[in-house]
Amino acid sequence: MPQDEGAFGVQLRRARLSRKLSQESLASAAGISARHMSFLETGRARPGRDVILRLGDALKISANQRNTLLRLAGFAPAFAPGDMAPEERVLARDAVSNLLQSQSPIPAVASDALGYVIEMNEAAKLLFSIGGAAPEAGDNLFEFFFTNETLRESIANWDEVAPALLHHLEQEALNAPDKAKAQRLVSKIGRMAGVERKTAAELPIFTFEVRQNGRSLRFISNYSTFGTPYDATMQSIRIECFFPGNAETWEFLAHLTGQEVPASVAGV
Repeated sequence: MPQDEGAFGVQLRRARLSRKLSQESLASAAGISARHMSFLETGRARPGRDVILRLGDALKISANQRNTLLRLAGFAPAFAPGDMAPEERVLARDAVSNLLQSQSPIPAVASDALGYVIEMNEAAKLLFSIGGAAPEAGDNLFEFFFTNETLRESIANWDEVAPALLHHLEQEALNAPDKAKAQRLVSKIGRMAGVERKTAAELPIFTFEVRQNGRSLRFISNYSTFGTPYDATMQSIRIECFFPGNAETWEFLAHLTGQEVPASVAGV
């Protein structure tokens, strides 16, 4: 199987820079020379399978990203969705549900890497239903944000949120197993965005400033990955929590869900 000339090096360099690592530090962690690392990124050297696996460990990247590096170098993927037994997947899904529910009154959503909803906790359903019907399992979160006019108009910093959402989707699409599906979604959301493109920081955190019935609400959105880097399906699950950024938002969520403001944040 031939190597995708140059693409491996580009992907490796992107992964290294996103983790703010120098060629020398990554080479040392992976047990190769800095010279060889430079050659790998420029396409002057072809990596061995073992080297790629060690680079993946050193970078602490996901199973999908490791599989992408392997494919670009001409090797078969090493991490398959079938690595976990069915009973382990049931336990993992239960763990996802328990994690979402434990966040209440903080809204939390589980989705795949491209934003297709797997499950939401009750707080998220109540929050998103303010602008109409909340998204359901199988719906796409990115489409929900860009097509829900009421929701968009309530987000005071939409000009910042829109490019951040699009940038996040573009980054996730780079490692999506179904490239065609991912690119169709990126193109669709890109057309919907209708905003001037801005350079977005590669952080899994950004802020929503929401106006709601005279209130000034602040939500800090944080993406995290569920599962281990050795199972591609579980690694693709994203947990997004919308943390309150001020006391007014805590009070709003407590009222929305019928729960009390935690004592530890009552004075935020």
